[in-house]
Amino acid sequence: MTYKFFALASLIISVFNLVYILDRKVIRISKAAVSLGISVFIMTLLEFFKFEVQNIVLFEKIQDCFFLYIPVYVFSFIIDFSMTEKRKRTMILMYTIPTIYLILALTNDFHKMFWIGEVLTGLYGGQKYRPYGHILPWTYFFFSASLIFVAMLILYKSKNIDKKTKIKTTLVFGVGTIGAFISFLSNFNYPMLFFVFTLTIFLTNTTAINFTWRRLALKTKAAAYELSNDGYIVIDKNQRMIDLNKTAAKFLELDQKKAYGRRFDILEELLKKDGQIVDHNNEFFRVDVSSSDGEYKFIILKNMTKEMITEKEKVKTLNLFHALFENIPDGAVILDVNGVIKKCNKQFLDMFGYTREEVLNKDIDNFILPYESETEGKKLRNMVIDQGALRIETIRRRKDGNLIDVRITVTKVETPEGILLYAIYTDITSEKEAINVARSVLQRDPLTGLYTRQYFIRKLASTLEFSSVDDYNAIIAIDIKDFSTVNSIKGHNFGDEILREIANRLRAVLREGDTIARPYADEFWILLEKVGKNYQGAKETASNVTAKIENEIRKSYYIMNEIIDVRISTGIHVFSSVDSVEDVLRKVNLALSRAKSSRDGVVFYNALIDNELQELAAKERALKEALYNGDLKIFLQPICNSYSDVVGAEALLRWLKKDGTIVPPLDFIKVIEENGMIISVGEEVLRQVCEFISESGDSLSFVDINVSPVQLRYPKMAERFIEIIRANEIQPEKIVLEITENILIEMNQTVRENIQRLLDFGCQLCIDDFGTGYSSLSYLTILPLKKIKVDRSFVSKIPDDRYSIKLLEAIFNIARAFNLDAIPEGVEDEKQLQVLSMIGYKYFQGYYFSKPMPIEQFVHILLQKKR
Repeated sequence: MTYKFFALASLIISVFNLVYILDRKVIRISKAAVSLGISVFIMTLLEFFKFEVQNIVLFEKIQDCFFLYIPVYVFSFIIDFSMTEKRKRTMILMYTIPTIYLILALTNDFHKMFWIGEVLTGLYGGQKYRPYGHILPWTYFFFSASLIFVAMLILYKSKNIDKKTKIKTTLVFGVGTIGAFISFLSNFNYPMLFFVFTLTIFLTNTTAINFTWRRLALKTKAAAYELSNDGYIVIDKNQRMIDLNKTAAKFLELDQKKAYGRRFDILEELLKKDGQIVDHNNEFFRVDVSSSDGEYKFIILKNMTKEMITEKEKVKTLNLFHALFENIPDGAVILDVNGVIKKCNKQFLDMFGYTREEVLNKDIDNFILPYESETEGKKLRNMVIDQGALRIETIRRRKDGNLIDVRITVTKVETPEGILLYAIYTDITSEKEAINVARSVLQRDPLTGLYTRQYFIRKLASTLEFSSVDDYNAIIAIDIKDFSTVNSIKGHNFGDEILREIANRLRAVLREGDTIARPYADEFWILLEKVGKNYQGAKETASNVTAKIENEIRKSYYIMNEIIDVRISTGIHVFSSVDSVEDVLRKVNLALSRAKSSRDGVVFYNALIDNELQELAAKERALKEALYNGDLKIFLQPICNSYSDVVGAEALLRWLKKDGTIVPPLDFIKVIEENGMIISVGEEVLRQVCEFISESGDSLSFVDINVSPVQLRYPKMAERFIEIIRANEIQPEKIVLEITENILIEMNQTVRENIQRLLDFGCQLCIDDFGTGYSSLSYLTILPLKKIKVDRSFVSKIPDDRYSIKLLEAIFNIARAFNLDAIPEGVEDEKQLQVLSMIGYKYFQGYYFSKPMPIEQFVHILLQKKR
């Protein structure tokens, strides 16, 4: 049990040793010390377990393997501790020798040079087998003793360790090592060996580590002493220099190494300035003198540069603040939490008409608060104290009793004396007046004085927001008919006078609370609020107001010595709070748009208008899909001579729906003209015609294509047509462009250029529906026509109507006089053909010959005719 106690004690000491090493960060001093501590802990742990198990052979072999490196760890630790330079080759050799022994130990089964067998021992509580060593471990024993002896010599000869520490360390380590060797030689008494060894290692570590930390502390103190921004000087009683640091040497302008042991006059001056601050090369030092038993005096030069600069900056900042406070253009005042004025500038006094003596150290509320707002000041101060800052626009009272608009900006500032409130008062009376003027300008139309569109929309939004569910309101939109024409003919000044007169009449006929606006040049909006509790009543009221407006505006105007009448279109929408601003304006605009084309010029919005709009949108989408999918096809109607021979054709557009329905152009041409699709559709028609001509060869002399005025107004129309014709490599004279007489009314420069370019390219020009449109025949002399088509309204009345026959004869004679081919349309029977032939017509078109048909069917007829 005694040996087990030694094993347990060894384990406890090794644990303390390892914890001590890790706690003191010994790895910074010597890595070998950490390796030694871990190895000793593992070996003592195994030693303790050897008392608890029967088979200890493996445990002891592991201990022997760890033992191989213990002398090297000890040697390396002593080298680190003594601060002796480590030679790399020496250390490699030191670690190589135990490694060779380790290899021999691990391969002992092959050569039996390390352990030759097992032997019984009673050290571990009964008879247990332990390894029995050969001669080889004894050789390592002598190597270890030699290595440790060399380490002790190095330690003793080291000049980096004081004598006391060397003697203490050598004594502890020497006694411990001898004790360990004796235990090892005493029948390999491992429990005693580990006890002595761990105790020795622990004591050596504590001695070495304490010394190292003391040395580090002294080194750190010396470094701090030398690198300090403060100067330190030590002199004896005769004022001879004993020591000084770099800062002091710099201050005294002395060579630090040459100053020791000498006297300097400046030292006597410094002794006289004890407690004073001196300026030296733009740095400030406070001189503090102290003594030690009358033998030595310490002069400390405390660097106060940062503090002095901070103080100067503080003074500078205070001066700047004072200058800013006094010269700011606004009134500035400093208050305590109770509103007592501590300080104010001249601008504050001028703003409210007081003198400094009248207001200082008095409650500000007694001077500038309006009489009806006596509690406002205290409430605002409490808000500032809670929130930290406040900005507000309010009214304050001058000494003369006049009220002024002010903007107050208050900030809470915490000072050593308590909380202060910094307040800036800005007189915004002029600013408010300017804003009111600007608001009036922005809200009012400068020409008529009515409200602007933006104000009207805001007013409408407010009406919708604050109307109850059963309140009905009305909006009336008025458009002046042909106002742009009046402006063009009479001039803008004349038009402006009309607008002013209409605005005056609207004001006269409407209630004062009704909102009238001029959103656009020739348009007026009127908002009638709360005109009924149900839709029918509101509509009736709005209708009566509209009638009054109509009657007033339709009265003649006397403008610039001229009498003029004005006609208007009126759209009306009755709405409730469930509508949005966007919906109200959209619906009244739809009503106004419909009113422009209605007979009486007044239209109330209803759901049918929206439905028609939705149907139109659906038709536009369907037409776009049809164009994309190739569902817009041309049908061809033959143009024949009197013998029914096909000489040409007219291309007529058809919409072939998926259900097989064929939609004629009258049902969709207006839609595609209005939305601009006619440009793309017209090009597609020409492309299909060109493809047909290219495939049919010389079967036809020409094909007529109807061209819309919208197409002719497109600047690149002629360019696109020429590209398509060239791409299909056909003769341009086979393309006949049919235009109506009405295009001549809209004959602008773009239309002329498009027609001329196509004629120059070789295309032919034909007037369609001749005799029904433009009344003047002068265009026959202007346009280089090749053909005219006689409208079917003249043909349908023959042979019974002799006046129609006379007209047809006149048209033929005109065409013959201008060398034009005249083609009657709508020939439906043989009698009409005979009459027209007798007049002299050579080419005809109508159901008598054939209805319009798909290209495939038309090609089939052509082939039959050839046969």
